[in-house]
Amino acid sequence: MKHPCILFLTILLWASLSCNKTSTIVKGKVINAQTGNPVEGATIEFYNYVPSLNGTYNESIPEYAISDGQGVFQYTVRSDAKYASIYSAFSNNHIRKRLDFEDFNIIMETTNEFTIPLIRYNTYLHLHIKNESGHNGSVHIAVNNPTLISEARTSWGRIFITQYPLELGEEKSYILPLVANEYTKIYWGDTNFISNQTEPTHKDSVLLMLNDTLNYPIIY
Repeated sequence: MKHPCILFLTILLWASLSCNKTSTIVKGKVINAQTGNPVEGATIEFYNYVPSLNGTYNESIPEYAISDGQGVFQYTVRSDAKYASIYSAFSNNHIRKRLDFEDFNIIMETTNEFTIPLIRYNTYLHLHIKNESGHNGSVHIAVNNPTLISEARTSWGRIFITQYPLELGEEKSYILPLVANEYTKIYWGDTNFISNQTEPTHKDSVLLMLNDTLNYPIIY
């Protein structure tokens, strides 16, 4: 058993180190990638990695900050976090940006500053789905917009739609915000080619113009 004085000094030292721990602060600005103007009301998503109760792994706990009228945000990482990361940033009318861990690496026990550019949607794809054959199967659709995929940095940038059976003559519409002046690929079929990793029945590529709405029919 430790001597009471040694035990007391150990507790005192631990308390002193805990109290003297410097806060980890993340602050910065969210801007429009094209214009450089501030983006108000953007959500910045943080992950705090906190030791689990049994200490075998670090549990990820999400928390959020919101940019103000000047696009500025500030966030203080949880004091019990071993490390933290910025996971994503998103806002109305802008593409959700999955942030790269290296470019936006948070250094603990100091103040970190970042500028986060978001790309604004500037065109629309209007999908019109209609059952003209009486076919009762589902229609599976995938839309690949290059900018959405690059901002997500993973397959999450693809838009997946499964339209369950429509009655004969019934129609359904979807309006998808996208980025103009680049070729967007559309895949669709009556089998779940997404989950089955098979070739879709139909493939197409369309060029969307700036501030336009492209009507695209899918008839089966």
